[in-house]
Formats: sequence, C-alpha cells, structure tokens
Amino acid sequence: MSRDYGLCFWTLGDISFEEKCKIAKDIGVNGVEVQGDLSQNPVELQALLKKYDLKVLSVTPENVDISSADDQVRHRAVQYFLDLLNWAQELGAKRICLHGDVGKTQGSGDLSKDWELLVDSTFEVLKKAEELDIEVVFEVLNRYENHQIVTAKEALTLIEDVKSENFYVLLDAYHMNIEEPCPIKAIKDTNNKLGVYHVADSNRQGVGNGHSTIKSQIDALHEIDFKGPIIMEMTAEGPNPFSPIKDGNYLEEVAGYYKDSLRKLKEWDLAKVSL
Repeated sequence: MSRDYGLCFWTLGDISFEEKCKIAKDIGVNGVEVQGDLSQNPVELQALLKKYDLKVLSVTPENVDISSADDQVRHRAVQYFLDLLNWAQELGAKRICLHGDVGKTQGSGDLSKDWELLVDSTFEVLKKAEELDIEVVFEVLNRYENHQIVTAKEALTLIEDVKSENFYVLLDAYHMNIEEPCPIKAIKDTNNKLGVYHVADSNRQGVGNGHSTIKSQIDALHEIDFKGPIIMEMTAEGPNPFSPIKDGNYLEEVAGYYKDSLRKLKEWDLAKVSL
C-alpha cells in the first residue's frame, strides 16, 4: 500500500506559500493540507506545489459558521464553501475539510434547530461537491473549539442525515484525546467512512511528547484498511492554541516535531504493511 503523509500548512504561520513548500519538502512529506485562502491564485499555488513535488491532500477552510442562527452569517458561510470548492478544483485538490466555527462553544439554545441548520448547510455544500467530484471530510473538533460534532459518533450521524457518497469523517488524534473515551474504538467505528487522519500527541506537539497511544491508533487504521492520508497537525509549545506563532524559533521547533514524528509514523505504518 502506498500511503500519503502530509502536514498542515497553517501550522507554519505567516511565511510565504513557497517557504512552506520548501519546509514540507525538507521534512520529507509527499503532500500537504493547504489553507483555503480564496484571495490567493490557485493556479499559482498549484505551480509551486508542482515545483516541490507536493500533492494537495486536503484544504483547511477559513473560520466560518455554517450553523449560525443568523441567516446572513450562515448564508455567507455556505457561500464561502461553495466558492472554496471551485477554488479547490482549480488548485487540483480532490478533497476539502468542513467544520464548525472554531471558538463557537455554544449554540442558539435550541439543539434541534442548530442541528437542522448544520444538516441543511452541509447538504448544500455536498451537493456542489458531488457536481465537482470533490470529497468533503468533516473534522471532528473538541468542546473547546466548537459545540457541535465532537465525537466520531456525532459525525457519523451527520453523514447519515446528509446522505452523500462524497462525505467522510476526519478524525484527529489531538481532538480525540479530549473527547473520545477510546480513540481506537472511534477509528474502528468510523471504519470505511474515515477519509483523513490528523495526528499530533495529546499536547498537540510531536508524537511521543504527550500521552496519546498513537502507535495503537496506527494499528487501528490498518484494522479498518484505511488507505487515506496521515496528515500531521502540530504546533510549537507556547500560549494561544489558535495561533501557530510562538515565542522563539517556533518554525525550527515545529519542523523538528514533524521530522521526528514522520519517522515514527512511517516505521509503525510500514511495519504493519509488511506483515
């Protein structure tokens, strides 16, 4: 099995796209998750990715609220994702990520209404994704980042309600460490609806810097015959979890996490392949 390994570009901060490509190439991944910045020319970005022989594994969206009770806010959010799908197609991306508004930790007070809005918005996004033949993965976050979809079970319920063949789940080892009673079970329960696996240790640093059982999660990926990408999403140590920019040489620190983690992940992953 040929596995794609990547990293999330947002974790490298405000440096240029080409500088991010250089760092990714030096770390040794073959793909990246780019930021869905619609102000950037996707054709130019595609040329830079090609220059450094990097695949687009996924697209990280801007922070918008697809389940807002405010009609204008919600419609703008949905429109962003519709535009993002067109942008992703120009970029050559076959997959985008969808998630709730990061930082919104409570809804309108009417859980059933919030759910209905989420389903309706997601359905509209998936309808367009099907037309363009682009996969959409819903990222399961944690309660400190969003009030909806914090477990694999909830994500699978959303998939069941939306009913689209192009709709999958993105499970993240860091978020699962907070929300799932057993991340390994969450992976197994998601089974063939798992589209992307994000990985960082329990403190969102490199593999081995926290207490998550990442090796066992890699084993679980093989149990469900997961063929999708493993994308690292780590940040340097320091305050403000929503910003990758920390004191000191954060880029050197996070690049070190990525290099060491990639070595471990490949060792564990490829060992299972060879059995």
